[in-house]
Amino acid sequence: MILDIYFRRPVFYDYLLAFCTILVLSVFLINGKVSLPKAEDSYSLTGDLTNIALTLIGFILTILTVFITFKDNSNPTSAGTDEPLFKRFFSTGYYFETIKHLKNCIKSIALVAACGFVVKMFFPIEIRLYLFFYNIAALIIIMLTVYRCLLILGKILEMQRPK
Repeated sequence: MILDIYFRRPVFYDYLLAFCTILVLSVFLINGKVSLPKAEDSYSLTGDLTNIALTLIGFILTILTVFITFKDNSNPTSAGTDEPLFKRFFSTGYYFETIKHLKNCIKSIALVAACGFVVKMFFPIEIRLYLFFYNIAALIIIMLTVYRCLLILGKILEMQRPK
């Protein structure tokens, strides 16, 4: 399944897709098929994307903290007992895989946020027009990261659904 391939190296694929999109947009810009928005609009959007990224970091950290707290508070039971599926989730490799993916989501979005601050602080006015490319890349990375979190949470909810 395509998601299995994606989840082997999700951060790599997120950044690869963002990079390829920037290359395609650059070619379109050179050929006159796309025009850049005003520098002020791009500058403003950079700040908005940075704030969105920081907010999402908080949400993902909360999810991660809840998982770790639930795991810490769940008592292991013997193998023959009838325990809830969510409790079994904590004793499988899926738990650690989920934690790894959520940590990578935080790192990826934190990188986007940090780059946004650096770009806003240090890009000279003449180059602000090209913030459009950063904004597109940041938007793609943020969207794919949030989608990945939703996929993970959806799989966990499927485990809890009674059959």
